[in-house]
Amino acid sequence: MKHRVLPLAVALAAAVLPVISAAPASAAVCLSGADIRQQASTFVLSLRDDVKSQDARTAAKAAFVQSVKAARGAKANTPAEQAAFGQEISALAKQLQNATNLVERKALIAEIQALTDQQKPTPTTADDVQTLRTDIHALSRAIQQRTNTAAEDNQVAAFVHNLLAQFNC
Repeated sequence: MKHRVLPLAVALAAAVLPVISAAPASAAVCLSGADIRQQASTFVLSLRDDVKSQDARTAAKAAFVQSVKAARGAKANTPAEQAAFGQEISALAKQLQNATNLVERKALIAEIQALTDQQKPTPTTADDVQTLRTDIHALSRAIQQRTNTAAEDNQVAAFVHNLLAQFNC
């Protein structure tokens, strides 16, 4: 079996590892929304060989980003924002009906859950965050089923572990 390394994921790990290791073991490094979007984008780009569908990769990136926003308590502040979330959720639900692979389905489910949480006016609860974590873990497992090596599985697991740490910021 030929081993291949995801070059962008390795570069991302090399860039993030010094920051993480410089922090105390008990403190999570809280990233900005832009940094999370960048890391999710870089990670999803590294999946091109394993997740062939552009729609699945796009949905995965959106699910990662929206889940962190929802877990951190982002909410719609106006009725217009709530309506916009509703329209986006409706469009994603239609897309979910036509999804052709497991990664895309799991990503769309996670994104819909995250947007639904952001749409509702009540504060994000521990149960809501646990649901978001469960959805991201399901997406992670779907991606790992597409990878070819244990090293790639570990890279997926490491990314998801670091992403879930951002839920507590």
